[in-house]
Amino acid sequence: MVSLVVLGAGLGFAGFTPQGRDVTELIRGFGPAVIEAQRNPDLLFQNVGHNHVNILLIGQDRNWKVGKVFDPTMGKMRSYQVEDTDTRPRSDTMIIVSLDKEAGTMRMISLPRDTRVQYLDFEGVQHPRNPRGWLKLNSIYSEERGEELLVKVLGDEFGIRIDRVAKVKLDGFTKLIDRVGGIEINVEGAKKGNKRTRMKDEDKWGGWKVDLEPGMQRLNGEQAQGYVRFRDDDENDPGRVRRQQQVMRVLAKKMMNVGPMQLPGLVTELQSLFDTSMSNEELVSAAKFVRGLGDPSKITPLTPYGIYKGNDIVLNKPENIKLFTEIFGTSFDPQKFLVLSPETARDDIGHRNNDNPAALSILREAGLAEKDAATTRDAKFVAPGLQ
Repeated sequence: MVSLVVLGAGLGFAGFTPQGRDVTELIRGFGPAVIEAQRNPDLLFQNVGHNHVNILLIGQDRNWKVGKVFDPTMGKMRSYQVEDTDTRPRSDTMIIVSLDKEAGTMRMISLPRDTRVQYLDFEGVQHPRNPRGWLKLNSIYSEERGEELLVKVLGDEFGIRIDRVAKVKLDGFTKLIDRVGGIEINVEGAKKGNKRTRMKDEDKWGGWKVDLEPGMQRLNGEQAQGYVRFRDDDENDPGRVRRQQQVMRVLAKKMMNVGPMQLPGLVTELQSLFDTSMSNEELVSAAKFVRGLGDPSKITPLTPYGIYKGNDIVLNKPENIKLFTEIFGTSFDPQKFLVLSPETARDDIGHRNNDNPAALSILREAGLAEKDAATTRDAKFVAPGLQ
């Protein structure tokens, strides 16, 4: 749920501000890494071998099954919901964080979990092999060697080079928000027709619930998790993605202002939040880069263009090629984008999800926003064909 923005904010503060340096010694595991990153701030880019580094963030679903637990009130074993550790989970969230050394930017693209996709496996066999000819993107992670396979598919079928992977643990997300004292969020509410109404849902198997009225309020970790996982309305997954981005921006801003006395516990939460292929030195190098961006409003989350097909998403090929080229630069190959997968030239979701002001300049540069809209009083941008 939460991205490298969070890690960058926390570790960046710890290692690269006067107050943070006072408590760096308490963060023993990152001490040598902080020293190395100070000596070589471009370490991550050098290790990857490019000025553009793409980090795939994966938030995992949990699988559950009916098991047996001992009930002391009954004095015997009884059926109960337990986590299924024998089967691989799906990827609940997929965000690609793109760090551009030359431009000094950090951009994030959230890939809808329900995106329809076709792909070739490691042996070159096309999947799926069912009559409908597609499956959902989030199911790839549940396959054998799912992490490697997802990286391969994002390269082969989306044209995006993935350099590093970080898995985000959902329980760590809730603890992190509680650790910083909660976050102030303008709860947008569930979209029902033309109205925004109460968000109320519960997933007993998933272990989360939400019951929030629209409006500005402080959310604790449990409430925030329900807020970013809710999708029982007309917007479904694209609305959920937008709320994830909203929470990430607010959390990043709050963490950049965290006090030094909070840092030891905060960094502990951050360390437990991620399971990553990045070394400590690379993490701190990325943190230094993110911290150097300053204002978190410069950190730009974006959403692909596409349309609904039932409960699924079909991506818009021509507009996403423009968007991905602007985000990923030479680490994106447009010739590989949606070679096998379903595609469309229409859009239902992209123009609604890119309402962060920081995204507007990117949309203009990519040719996805009307340039003369910049002079209008409300500076509203719409994608071509959606006026």
